[in-house]
Amino acid sequence: MARALRSLLGATTLSLAAVTSSSACLPEPAPPVEDQIGGVEPLTLEQGWSLHIPPFAVPPGVEVQDCYFFAFPDLNGDGSDVWIDRFKMGQRTGSHHMNVFRVNTIVNLDGRDGDVVQGGECRISTNWADWPLVMNSQDSLPDKPAVDWQLPDGVAQKFTPGELLMVQSHYVNADLQRTPHGGEVRINFYKSAVAEPMEMGSLFATQQSIRICESRPQVSFDGACAFSSTTPGQTFHIAAMNGHFHSRGTRFRMYPWDGGIDHPGEDTRMYESTAWDEPPMAIGLNVVVPENGGVWWTCDYQWRAPVGGCREVDERDPEQADDCCYTFGTSAEHSEHCNAFVYYWPKTENVFCN
Repeated sequence: MARALRSLLGATTLSLAAVTSSSACLPEPAPPVEDQIGGVEPLTLEQGWSLHIPPFAVPPGVEVQDCYFFAFPDLNGDGSDVWIDRFKMGQRTGSHHMNVFRVNTIVNLDGRDGDVVQGGECRISTNWADWPLVMNSQDSLPDKPAVDWQLPDGVAQKFTPGELLMVQSHYVNADLQRTPHGGEVRINFYKSAVAEPMEMGSLFATQQSIRICESRPQVSFDGACAFSSTTPGQTFHIAAMNGHFHSRGTRFRMYPWDGGIDHPGEDTRMYESTAWDEPPMAIGLNVVVPENGGVWWTCDYQWRAPVGGCREVDERDPEQADDCCYTFGTSAEHSEHCNAFVYYWPKTENVFCN
């Protein structure tokens, strides 16, 4: 069932009506609090599009991960493509992540404009394996509730009116992360004034072969992706990036990669994060990718005993090793991630990851 939509001056806001859900219970609105997301102002149609997921409750001891579907509006009024060269993303304190994807191949996660899928299929990453990334944000600190990202000069992302986007919001209010006032998301898409910009591409890559076990408490895992083009001598530039893991993660690093088998040198490192709950987003970059290369990332971990014991962690281990092994999964409390988010130009369809 679709939630009703309200559009005004380029803004789209979901109402708290019916949802598609794996649970019989509908989400409760969050209790009223003062504005938790400053600086994400409503836009006019001439300026762009303001997307708003209104406040919702995140009860104690709960992780909430929902998928919201939106159709991109006809901002030009004539059905023509819209170029966006600035994003502003804001969330209430406690957000674990917020990702925006372009809907592509439908597996078991589906929706129309205004639909919300609550939990269930929204937590299974194979459902959006080939959905291109638009943007992401993991910032939700009270003193930094929003990320204002201006793309490089002459670079923009292209959207077609009616194109379906999925906004995935994940909040945690449990032992390792707190959501004191419920969840909420605001996103602004600003229209570009450039007539013919260069199109930005994106990369969302996950290293899923990870195991952080009690018997082997300090481990590292790597991933790499290469860009290629049919245009001889094409140069790729990295504009922004961030990484993501859960609380066993101690250090996330990213490097330009030359396509070889050796780990890149530390003197080439272009990103580092030691904060699992609020990893920084690096913007304003212009890192040239080596020819026939791409990006390499490394996730370092330190095993820690689960707050509530190993039972749930062991149940999620596909090898059933009974070694309290954290493996790839969406639960911030009982699973781990090793995800890289990379934004680059010019866009290419030829990206290979291993």
